[in-house]
Amino acid sequence: LRKLKKAAADAAPKVFASSSNAWHSLSCPASELNLGVTLACGQSFRWRQLEQEGYWAGVHADKVYPPSSSAASDQQVLEDYLRLNGPTLESLYAGWSASDPVFRSVCSQFPDVRVRLLRQQPLENLFSFICSSNNNIARISQLVEKLCKYFGQQICIVDGREYYGFPQLSALCSPEAEPRLRELGFGYRAKFVVESARRLLDLGGADWLHSLRGSAQPDEIRRCLTKEFTGVGRKVADCVCLMSLDQLHLVPVDVHVMRIARSLYGLPACTKSLTESAYQSISDFFPSLWQPHAGWAHTVLFAADLARFQHLKSPAIVDEVKPASLSTETPADAAADGEVESKKLEAERPPAKSGQGTRKRKR
Repeated sequence: LRKLKKAAADAAPKVFASSSNAWHSLSCPASELNLGVTLACGQSFRWRQLEQEGYWAGVHADKVYPPSSSAASDQQVLEDYLRLNGPTLESLYAGWSASDPVFRSVCSQFPDVRVRLLRQQPLENLFSFICSSNNNIARISQLVEKLCKYFGQQICIVDGREYYGFPQLSALCSPEAEPRLRELGFGYRAKFVVESARRLLDLGGADWLHSLRGSAQPDEIRRCLTKEFTGVGRKVADCVCLMSLDQLHLVPVDVHVMRIARSLYGLPACTKSLTESAYQSISDFFPSLWQPHAGWAHTVLFAADLARFQHLKSPAIVDEVKPASLSTETPADAAADGEVESKKLEAERPPAKSGQGTRKRKR
């Protein structure tokens, strides 16, 4: 049994198949990638686990995985998406653990939480997180799926399941778009999606957004995103900068991250509501520990704290840092952050009244 477990740990993750159902392995050991955590921790919302344990299917860059045919280009696209050509998790985790005893404790408690930061398409990343307003992971996934199904183009059908590409901006700008989105359950987010799509089209479309990738002025990018797009506050802007515009040092902060900062690091001034000063304090603190990939390290702690991954905690490990329990979530917190699915979709909240702005609500 020990030999079988070791062999399974060393096996490369399975991500995509050819038409003959021959699954291909990525050229990395399992210690460098846990697909189940990486694809389900709230970074992207287009992936689902198949009946075969450890196998995943989804859409990236308007291509379905598993694809209808196998090609070397598929491997290259996924390696870029999963940042397999960048630093190894072994080196990153070692560096973060050396500078941060809390992170070191998390690694010992959750040895299987091997998270890679996804390098996403900026257009899909932006609109997915616009949908995240006052939402949870399960609900965001539903909304993004509806956005693609009803406004995107069908790519193919695999095993009876339809796969769609992300919508063109022109489809989201049509006069029928906002009322249709409201019918589909987007609520006040419908206006955010349509107005942001129209503004992005005026600025130059997806190419303009992609041109921001790798900029040497991340503060300017953040200000630009929050200024130009309805429904985009600092947290959503930081998520887009981190996950699709190569600003790996940025740490997006929501109430979940604030609880981690308060419970595990004892940061002061972390009140129940996430104020601007609390956001700034937390976003300054974590990069001082984890540079230059602070946003990636934050994603690891975020994933390890989610209730859905608590079964991965090693029972033989005694916590090395306070508090004794790593998870900072309560059942109510878990429901708010997408870890407990309610039988009914959450009631839609109206947008802010005139004069109150479009402040971001928690995810």
